[in-house]
Amino acid sequence: MTRTLFAASALLLASLGCADPGLHELQQKVDTQDKTIKGLKGDLDELKTQHSFDRSVQQWDKVAYLTPGDQGYSMMKTDYGVITVTLSDVRPYASGSNVTLTFGNVTSATMTDVKATIDWGTVDAKGAPNNDDAKSKEVDFVRPLRAGAWTRLDVVLDGVPTTNLGFVRVHDLTNRGIELAR
Repeated sequence: MTRTLFAASALLLASLGCADPGLHELQQKVDTQDKTIKGLKGDLDELKTQHSFDRSVQQWDKVAYLTPGDQGYSMMKTDYGVITVTLSDVRPYASGSNVTLTFGNVTSATMTDVKATIDWGTVDAKGAPNNDDAKSKEVDFVRPLRAGAWTRLDVVLDGVPTTNLGFVRVHDLTNRGIELAR
């Protein structure tokens, strides 16, 4: 806005035929402010990018990243504590895959009405997920995640056959209630 106002003022003075030596000085000030504004816009864009990256890093511990054939589990934080997740029994199903996700609730609260978002897809030659081609869906758990227990969930992952399945990512695990032992 300021740049536009200065530029308009300079153009107005020039169109009136003013040969005032101050006009050159005014144009230099406008040019200087234009460079300053461009620099500030660049700084703002850089800060936005850094903020987005920082937010992503803060969310990493709330995501379980799994690959077929991996042994062990991935941990993800929830509002109630840590949940472990394993991937097993990857088998063909129609045009996709059917997998078993096993959730370990290491907390002392049973989580009820549980939902999670599951992403899946292929990986590139370096093993990094092809996020642009990834599939995603929200799943509702049929059973609660019992306290101190394992809960199995069979999930159909459409569109990516077992031979191409490179990753499964579980995130945004939420629940609407908890039950505590008496």
